[in-house]
Amino acid sequence: MLAELFEIASSSDENRRVPMARAKSTGEQHSRRERSRPSRISGVYVISVAARLADMHPQTLRKYDKEGLVSPQRSEGSRRLYSDSDVERLRVIRRLADELRLNLNGVSLVLDLVRSLTDIVSLLESSPEVSDTRAARVAADELRQILSYVGAV
Repeated sequence: MLAELFEIASSSDENRRVPMARAKSTGEQHSRRERSRPSRISGVYVISVAARLADMHPQTLRKYDKEGLVSPQRSEGSRRLYSDSDVERLRVIRRLADELRLNLNGVSLVLDLVRSLTDIVSLLESSPEVSDTRAARVAADELRQILSYVGAV
């Protein structure tokens, strides 16, 4: 769960390019060569499909990409290709913007905070020196509640 959240929070830091034979909107656009390569993402969607999955307009996804809130992979032809974690990140962005009424600068700030809080939770849970203490468990639980509030868990 925390690993997925970290992936969502940090996915904008990656400037990825994926070679593709031809992108299709079915999510099954991998050529035979790409199918044999290991990948950390389970789905790859063109912008129209990702927009539908995130319940947004494709132009909104372009805007978020331009603002650096999400960084989809790119095909060799520079088509945006969204992973499942990108779509989940878009849903978090939509919650922050629509339900919590944050502007894009606020959304960016919250996503940075989510990344930092996720790192802290990971340290609290994985560091042998502190993970066995009651205080660390309580702190990790409190941080998870904060992350849950913004829809990041």
